[in-house]
Amino acid sequence: MALTIVLYAQDGNPLAVSHGMRASLDLQLIQNIGLNQWSSTSFVNDGLPRTSVTEVRGVLNILGKNLGVFGDMGVAIMPAPRMRTLDFDRMPKPHTNIQYFLRETMMESDIDGAASAHFRMTFGVVGKIPTNRENLTVMPYAGFGFLTMPKRTYQVLLKESGTNMQYNTTYTWKFNGSTYDDFDPNSPLGFFNARMNFKYKISERSTILLGLEYTRFLTTIDFHSEHVNTFNHNIRRDVTIEGNTMNMLGLSVGISF
Repeated sequence: MALTIVLYAQDGNPLAVSHGMRASLDLQLIQNIGLNQWSSTSFVNDGLPRTSVTEVRGVLNILGKNLGVFGDMGVAIMPAPRMRTLDFDRMPKPHTNIQYFLRETMMESDIDGAASAHFRMTFGVVGKIPTNRENLTVMPYAGFGFLTMPKRTYQVLLKESGTNMQYNTTYTWKFNGSTYDDFDPNSPLGFFNARMNFKYKISERSTILLGLEYTRFLTTIDFHSEHVNTFNHNIRRDVTIEGNTMNMLGLSVGISF
């Protein structure tokens, strides 16, 4: 689809005409594999979705001769975490050498035991690299976007064995910069994305796509636990475990119109 842009002066006379702007729509299926883990601590990592993400997205490209812009949106399918319910025995406690019982679960914002779908969006610039084959086009992309990720939070009451001591305890997997008491079930996780798409024209209106891409998340997912004495409301222990910066490599296939 070709676009023509005309700019007019105040007297109504045309100032400039830009020809050759073309719009195309891509439909893609992408499989992303994590190059590292969300966290270096096993129980924190097990509480998050596994790092194999399947995406389905639509991409709108608007190009001049060799440079343009793009925007896309789609759905990311994330596998269930290994820790599908709270594994209390692996969680930090108010004291490390004392036994505790889980007396009550007061609140939980849990991840479903099955795979889950999440919204993603990206905006950026796209280029066109000439080749010596008429039907082949190489297109590099670079942009920033976000992916909604489920937060996981538990508020429980712990009873200390052999005493009357109790602790209001919060366990949460939170995004860097957010507060541990923010129970929004889905929040945006920002990322940088770079792609290289190879487009081969098979008809006047259709092109098949094969691409390779790299994603680096700009936000880490940290773990936080807080233990508050129910009698004097003092914080007995406060633990924060910082997450890793996630990097993913993806392979895409698709078709362009």
